[in-house]
Amino acid sequence: MTLDRTVMPGAEPEPAFAPPVPSRARLESGMSVLVAERPKLPMVALALVLRAGSAADPGDGPGLTDLTAAMLAEGTESRTSEEVADEMERMGSSLRVGVSQDRTVISAEALAPHWEGVLAVMADVALRPAFRDGDLERVRTQRLTDLARIADNPGAVARRALRALLHGAGTAYGHPASGTEASIGSMGRADLRAHHARAFGPAGATLVAAGQVAAAEVTEAAERLLGDWRAQGRPERPDPGPPDPGAGLGRAIHLADRPGAAQSVIRSGQTLVPRHHPDHAALVVLNQVLGGEFSARLNMNLREDKGYSYGYMSSISWRWGPSALVAGGSVQTAVTGPAVAESLREWSEIRSDRPVERRERDDAVLGLLRGFPSGFETQGQIAGRLVRMAAFDLPDDHLARLPEEIRSVSLEDAQSAALEHLRPAPDVVVVVGDRAEIEPGLAELGMPIVPIDSDGGRLA
Repeated sequence: MTLDRTVMPGAEPEPAFAPPVPSRARLESGMSVLVAERPKLPMVALALVLRAGSAADPGDGPGLTDLTAAMLAEGTESRTSEEVADEMERMGSSLRVGVSQDRTVISAEALAPHWEGVLAVMADVALRPAFRDGDLERVRTQRLTDLARIADNPGAVARRALRALLHGAGTAYGHPASGTEASIGSMGRADLRAHHARAFGPAGATLVAAGQVAAAEVTEAAERLLGDWRAQGRPERPDPGPPDPGAGLGRAIHLADRPGAAQSVIRSGQTLVPRHHPDHAALVVLNQVLGGEFSARLNMNLREDKGYSYGYMSSISWRWGPSALVAGGSVQTAVTGPAVAESLREWSEIRSDRPVERRERDDAVLGLLRGFPSGFETQGQIAGRLVRMAAFDLPDDHLARLPEEIRSVSLEDAQSAALEHLRPAPDVVVVVGDRAEIEPGLAELGMPIVPIDSDGGRLA
């Protein structure tokens, strides 16, 4: 065979990829079970998705859900914290507990022969936490230490302040999810037990499993281990507060001083529609163009063109209530003012002077579609996808339909989403850096500068 090296070979067809469609069952307690059978790798990933998130915190108790969740793995009525850890270690696994604004997730991975033993421990910590005083004091001390250090972490300050300013400091989505030193210091065992009984329960909960396991076996084990779960209360989705409190702040730069900082952390954002809005896919594509990938506008401007930052991106945190579009990165102290100006310019131009172009739309859709299969490489990744499905009550064929939903977003859809949902400027701009060095440059932008503390509170 003669090879003609003057002719460029054609591209191979893209391999077909079919995301899993999980099976579903419902227990007598009302809990759902989602299982994706993936027999090729002898691993099983498990996750218990509970409806209570940090938005369920009482108004006078920020951080209560997070502290309650942290205590779940610290011992049960029949196991001490050491016994929980030792038993999981013997099975080659460990428990993870994470809290977001809309959900709490207890998760673990194990070799296939041990999945049922791991599930038994997960069920025990979810249903029968002991909240022993000694364990509580140890965890409380760790939390108070972490809270005291927030002021020394510019990224943490920026995230905490932006949340409070964007959603409103006293709202379900705006209060500090990890609490404050005062609130964590005042919470006792009785508070945690009452909150667990009220907010943590089977209503709206889902057990997720992915891996070398049969759906019928998971359902049977779940019914045996979790079927008699009866909570005293029924968790309701809390009111997340007004849809866009940040819009009433006026254009200003909220500046948290960190003397001597070599870099400034910039975060800007606005509230968006909830996850179930019909424009979800169009907004995903729009964010991809604005700052969702390396070649997006923000990063190409502030990193590649200007050299202000090692990376400047944007992302959408989807929620049942108002979601949040946030852009930002760390920049050199000397260029803080110009970096904020460029970020605001990109934000404005994508909805007006320089709308999404055909090439940008095509690259964004292609990037999302080509990156989609890589999110299913491990059992843990598959379980993570199912967790998000469960958290938002998405249909069982959601993953199978998602590529086509992205593919069907037209150029006009992306441009329309920018005009419809993006405001001319972010609701909130937060900068954390050396005030003495960066304030003169920020002042040149002609926006009021509001000094804030680590929680976004206005300083005199």
